[in-house]
Amino acid sequence: MTFKEYQDKRTGLMNECQALIDEGKLEEYQARAKEVTDLDAKWDATKEALDNLQALSEEQRAYNVQNLTGAEVNNGEVVAAINLAPQGLNDGQKMTSASDLYVAAFAKSLKGDRLSAEESECFQMVNAYTHTTDNSGIVIPDSVASGIWDMVEDMYPLWADGQKTYVKGTYTVPISNSSTDAAWYEESTAIADGTESFRQLTLTGCELARAITVSWKLREMAIDDFIPFIQRKLAEKMGAALGYGIACGKGQPGQYDSFKPEPKGVITTLEAEADTPQIVTYDGDDGISYSDLTQQRAKVKIGKNALAYYANSETIWTQLANVKGQDGHPIMIPDPANGGITRIFGIQVKEDASIPDGYVLLGSPSVAYISNVNKEMSITTEEHAKARTADYCAYAIVDGGVLSTEAFALLKSDASGVTGATGGTGN
Repeated sequence: MTFKEYQDKRTGLMNECQALIDEGKLEEYQARAKEVTDLDAKWDATKEALDNLQALSEEQRAYNVQNLTGAEVNNGEVVAAINLAPQGLNDGQKMTSASDLYVAAFAKSLKGDRLSAEESECFQMVNAYTHTTDNSGIVIPDSVASGIWDMVEDMYPLWADGQKTYVKGTYTVPISNSSTDAAWYEESTAIADGTESFRQLTLTGCELARAITVSWKLREMAIDDFIPFIQRKLAEKMGAALGYGIACGKGQPGQYDSFKPEPKGVITTLEAEADTPQIVTYDGDDGISYSDLTQQRAKVKIGKNALAYYANSETIWTQLANVKGQDGHPIMIPDPANGGITRIFGIQVKEDASIPDGYVLLGSPSVAYISNVNKEMSITTEEHAKARTADYCAYAIVDGGVLSTEAFALLKSDASGVTGATGGTGN
């Protein structure tokens, strides 16, 4: 059996399987699906025999099973152009989550549209090689997932500015607590031993899930419109939880806590320190003053070149925008040369809805906060025939924590008490 014969027969069987499912003939579908499995096993045996024959004859292999379409190869990668329009498998495509064929198959699957034979084969291949027993969601195409993350970072700059790692499983970060300074010596003097003290930040994984409900009528929109719509909705849902996590997440629950595991937020960490050395309080009746901001700035010891202010819209425009210096002029100044962004003491002010009302966070998350994305986003669908709606549930595993509190300083009202944030991970 040649590969062309195998491919043609498998495509025919897959079309028959789809037709049987559409007709509700599930028993006949299971029998036909068994034929697909047997055919694959037969081809695997045939391919192994061909490989052995070629090895014995010391001839170069005539085909590449990683590039079944014969597409152009550049530095070991099959060249594929990204195009949202659905189309058959051609010489410029490959069956991966980055291909335009998979983007079309993904969108049609979410919309409930029928997939072509090529789209169905690509959809099944990508998800079959990605899923595990702990993961049954549909793989989000690379270009779509990238767009969702970009939107999340635009809405929640504190999350965007933090460090990101992508390590599967538990991730442990060593952190230096203290270290003796270097000293000057004479040539004949022996160098004294230094002392180092370390602690560890262990990131396990917190499950993050958000669902959106779309009517059947709404998802009849064209694929080119449907993909951006899904991106925006998932970015809003996932972004709210990620922003909450890095700002006010509670961390791992204790023995008597009832909340679910969350990343440990910066504000939570600062408020939990003994004597709260990195927190400045201001008079809630009088509002934020110039001296409050200078005291806050003085507390940041690390990452001065990457500092930013983070506050929500209410706090920025009712508090920070009204603070005046000794000359009577507002100290929050717009910077027309850089798109009109605003600055205080030359430090950019970033609007972030995850920060509670009345709180102003100053810090360098790129230096002192790390998030580990244990599992990239996937999506699961659920149909509701009576209500004529469909649920799209996005799922990811993320954890995070502060590396050094000295890179942050929090300014809050003396009437704030404990963190007033709302939200959660959606578990």
